[in-house]
Amino acid sequence: MSRKHSNTDIRESELDDYIDDVYYRLKKDKYTVKVSKSTFRCPFCIGKEKQDFTFHDLLDHARAVGKGSSRDGLRLKGKHKALGYFLDKYHRPREGVSSTPSGRIISQAKDHEDTEKFVWPWKGIVANLPVELKNGKYVGKSGNKLRDELAKKGFNPLNVKPLWSAQGHSGFAIVNFGKDLLEFKNARSFENDFELSRQGRRDWYSTRGRGDKLFGWLAREEDYISNSLWGKHLRDSGDLKTFADIKNEEERKEKSLFSSLNQTIQVKDKQEIEMRSKLNETCAALEEVIKETDKMTHSYNKEMERMWKETVDGKEKILSEHENFKCQLRSKKDELEKHEKLLERREADYDSKIIKLRQQRKLNELAIQEQHRSEQKVLKLVDEHEREKEALHKKIIDLEKQIDQRQALELEIEQLKGAAQVVEHMGRDNETKKRMEDINKQLKEKEEELEDVEDLTQALVVKERKCNDELQDARKELITGFKERKVVRANLGVKFMGLLDSKVFESVAKDKYSKEEATTKAGELLSLCRGYIEDPDWHPFKVISERGLFKEVINEEDERLTNLRNEHGDKIWQAVTTVMSELNEYNPSGRYPVPELWNLKDDRKASLGEAAEYLVNLWRSHKKKK
Repeated sequence: MSRKHSNTDIRESELDDYIDDVYYRLKKDKYTVKVSKSTFRCPFCIGKEKQDFTFHDLLDHARAVGKGSSRDGLRLKGKHKALGYFLDKYHRPREGVSSTPSGRIISQAKDHEDTEKFVWPWKGIVANLPVELKNGKYVGKSGNKLRDELAKKGFNPLNVKPLWSAQGHSGFAIVNFGKDLLEFKNARSFENDFELSRQGRRDWYSTRGRGDKLFGWLAREEDYISNSLWGKHLRDSGDLKTFADIKNEEERKEKSLFSSLNQTIQVKDKQEIEMRSKLNETCAALEEVIKETDKMTHSYNKEMERMWKETVDGKEKILSEHENFKCQLRSKKDELEKHEKLLERREADYDSKIIKLRQQRKLNELAIQEQHRSEQKVLKLVDEHEREKEALHKKIIDLEKQIDQRQALELEIEQLKGAAQVVEHMGRDNETKKRMEDINKQLKEKEEELEDVEDLTQALVVKERKCNDELQDARKELITGFKERKVVRANLGVKFMGLLDSKVFESVAKDKYSKEEATTKAGELLSLCRGYIEDPDWHPFKVISERGLFKEVINEEDERLTNLRNEHGDKIWQAVTTVMSELNEYNPSGRYPVPELWNLKDDRKASLGEAAEYLVNLWRSHKKKK
């Protein structure tokens, strides 16, 4: 056989596996090694001149080629190493059994291997370590160096522990390999290497002049029960086990692991049942909260409607009284002017009365001016309140009614203050003082009522905000859940407000272009419209007044919208204006689509009550299926 293996050779890391494979095939008689009782041949050197070997000649040949240089090829070295192990194990001549047939020897060896006991964790024994006498004690090198040497050969020991006696280093060491089958393979390779070099256990006991050669073997039962120094160490640190013992131990561990996993699964199943029970309780509680919220909202709206009606009636009453008071002032002014003219005609006789009347007239004018300022202030306050109501009406209708009540009270207070100032300028007679006291009393009552209304308003605002925050959080969670759950033909789902519908563009493109160009043109038009929508400087809206309220609507005369309608038709125009209206309502600052809980059946925004009812029905149907 040729030794050139440049194309089919193996790697250094695969050598041990290859040796085991060849060794197995030799055991299965895949190669012919023994020709007669005393004649052997090398099955891997076919074609060589010499083919008839004695046992020892063939063993020397196998060891020599197995230790050859790497240029001879790792595959050839591996085959001869396996041959050396095989010859030494199954064909070495023994005393009294030289005429035993090879088949019987192999059978006996296999039976011996099945019942053979090893020290576990796997341990090797190294003998004849170099020592020297120093200060009356034998000393030697540490086990780390020997461990590194064995590791370089691929045996991978965990550690090497020298054995010490009363005289010092004994020249023996224990090599620890570990517990699993892979480490047992390393231990066997360690033993085979020493046996191949005739430095195994048998050689240790049979050789007289050992020199400085190291001897090594795998610890077995005879080493474990021996009275030697290593026998005591093996009994202290290991046990005797067969492969059947190890297999039974592995099966026991697997059964224990299976039992543990089974218990874990039962615990998880129990936890799942508990979580489902909690989910049911949470859904029921959520349904109760929604019902209670609806009930509170209905009651609150009814109360606000009543208060609004009372505020309107009170406002009309105040304005009516104010107008009557103005008429009375004008009438009194006319009367005073007539009286002044009469006094002027009698000026000579009634100078003192004229002066008094002039003073009275001046006071009256001041009262009229104060009344006028009060009217202007009241009108301005009314205007401010109207603007405030319009702004609040856009945010929340319920709070608008409460604010109107407060404004009505403020108007009454301002009216009473104006009336008080008018009365103050009219004079200090008893009737005026009594009128002043009544006005101040009413003013105090209205201010106290205003404080109560403001406290109630603040409490309602805080409660409404808290409820609104909770409802918004619940809505966000529902949106997240519906986004993750893909359900076909469901009534509720998530709609992205401000997202262009690509199907509209595909439909328009198919009507306008050929089948080959439709897809490309639809994509180009969709990209163009997306660019328009994402442009923060584009605001195709105008402000209009409707029923006294201002709101933004689409400006149909916008240049871009006009061009889209003229060039691409009403469908594209409608799609873009719909998206812009949605973005202006849901996300005017971001200009990107936002998810919203949507009633797909009615094409409208879904309420939390609908979502809760849908989840409960979904859970019930899922429960029935189980």
